[in-house]
Amino acid sequence: MIEIIKEAVKNYLNSLNTEFDECGGEKINGFVSKIEIDGHKKADIYIVVPAEKLDMVSLYWFGDKNYDPKDLTNEIANLIVGNAKIIAGKKKINFNISTPEFLGKFNKNIEYDDVLAFKYKTVCFYILFKEK
Repeated sequence: MIEIIKEAVKNYLNSLNTEFDECGGEKINGFVSKIEIDGHKKADIYIVVPAEKLDMVSLYWFGDKNYDPKDLTNEIANLIVGNAKIIAGKKKINFNISTPEFLGKFNKNIEYDDVLAFKYKTVCFYILFKEK
């Protein structure tokens, strides 16, 4: 599952005309959107996006920084996990995904088994996995 998510993140970052680069050791912070995966694999995926990244994406997509953190965080999560679903389907791994659920600012009480961190320009964003 992690390799499929990495491929989806690479596709997402390519759509923003930026290099695919992993981060390491940063403190997790930002707005959180949760998507549930149900199928061959069952997991909760948490996309954590710092406000600085939302600012950069909003400028790239809309030309300004006027956005709703909930809508933009959910849209980013939907793009990444939705693309992962397409990639998985091509590999004969089927799963369904839920509608993104906005959880607000990152809370240290979120339980997860693994974390991936990726860089968009100078800001890292995070994908947390909790297998069910």
